[in-house]
Amino acid sequence: MPPSVFLSHSSRDRFFARKLAEKLQVQGISVWIDEAELKVGDSLVEKISSAIDRTDFVAAILSPNSIRSGWVQKELKLAMTKEIQGRAVRVLPILIEACDLPEFLRDKLYADFTDPKDFDGPFERLLNALGVSKPTAAATAVSEATPSQPGARRPRAEPTPPPSAHGGQRNLEGFVDLKIIGIDKSRLYRPDLQNELYHIHFELSDHPPQEWVQIFEAERQFPRHTMWRHAWIDGKYVVVHCVPDEVKKYHLLDITEDVKNSNLKYRDYLHRVAEARARETQREAKVNAELNKALDDLTFER
Repeated sequence: MPPSVFLSHSSRDRFFARKLAEKLQVQGISVWIDEAELKVGDSLVEKISSAIDRTDFVAAILSPNSIRSGWVQKELKLAMTKEIQGRAVRVLPILIEACDLPEFLRDKLYADFTDPKDFDGPFERLLNALGVSKPTAAATAVSEATPSQPGARRPRAEPTPPPSAHGGQRNLEGFVDLKIIGIDKSRLYRPDLQNELYHIHFELSDHPPQEWVQIFEAERQFPRHTMWRHAWIDGKYVVVHCVPDEVKKYHLLDITEDVKNSNLKYRDYLHRVAEARARETQREAKVNAELNKALDDLTFER
């Protein structure tokens, strides 16, 4: 029977948490993530305690954000108490950004996701810790063929953005925040004549990079109100499936907020990539210096 996992994380790290949850679900692993499970009126302590009781593992997503989060600390202490008492639950630390680990986690090995260029390696090691040997092609095929939850949509292939003077560059200096600059009325499309829903194309100021698209889609994954509509990226457009009368009251505000949040998180991602590259450059320079020193000290017969 596949294991079950409770994802303990800060709301500021929900992009990574959502991505990890989706990857685990592809492997048939049951995932409890608070933003999807909690409902208005729920007792947080009671609900979380009950969820931890029902799961095999508590995966603690660790970063400066989660270390400062009082709720994350309560979740982890609760899980550790159950583990110490001999309950079935186990705590698995997942490090996504350098931080001071809580004292009660310092003697545990952790999955190291701090390199933004390497997700698959630590993910496979995490699967091993969960008792799942490796990602399976069959599980991936099933996931793509059948959405895992009612109402979920199949993954859609995003068009590859063309080269751009700004948005296509993966560095902090080259990226200019994307903005909504208007609605392209020529693209107005009504896919089903039996209802009043249209595809409304909000034009962006530039083609977004693929990582930005992934962040945006994570922002849109969980509804924030009852009038929430399906939205996706198509080229340099944000497309919303909605009634035109709703645009001014709801969707323009929602999409504007999501674009701003995606800009912020993409910049954070670029910053982490730059730091990782700098560390790698320093490591390579140190290795080269040591090699040169070792080879320069050789003495040969003349």
